[in-house]
Amino acid sequence: MYTRFVLQMGDIGIAVNKMQAYLNMFQERGYIKTRNLQDGRYGVLTQAAVREWQRYANLAQDGVIGYETWNSIVNELRSLGIVTNIPVSSSSFYLTQGNTGLDVFKMQEYINEIAERNTCLRPVPVDGNYGTRTTTAVQQFQYLYNLAIDGNIGKNTWDAIINTRNSLTR
Repeated sequence: MYTRFVLQMGDIGIAVNKMQAYLNMFQERGYIKTRNLQDGRYGVLTQAAVREWQRYANLAQDGVIGYETWNSIVNELRSLGIVTNIPVSSSSFYLTQGNTGLDVFKMQEYINEIAERNTCLRPVPVDGNYGTRTTTAVQQFQYLYNLAIDGNIGKNTWDAIINTRNSLTR
């Protein structure tokens, strides 16, 4: 099964929504000029904001959030000490079993980074496929961090994973 490891024009979901919010925080700090809609839909404004961020971060300016662009955005959040408790535009935006892609891949990486420091959390295969082992690891994470245990990565679980990962790597 082929898995895209990018976020790009036409994509929708929690990863797009969160990246839009992160880019808007960079716009508020003067790193970029384009303020994009935080609607969870990767459109023209999001693409323009991504290109501006890529220019700022000295990356290829293709308007696509791939591995390097994702890392540069999250690493900048970490360096600024930003807590990512950002609302999402729709309660239906989440990652769940059966999803594939860069957002799943990065969350698997982050869960494994957290598992290195917390032996109560089991590592998962980092393959970009949200399968049974990822669901179980997310449920374990949710239990350990006092979140609703549903095995899905919604707003609260997303923020907790990003913030926990960032606090461990500072």
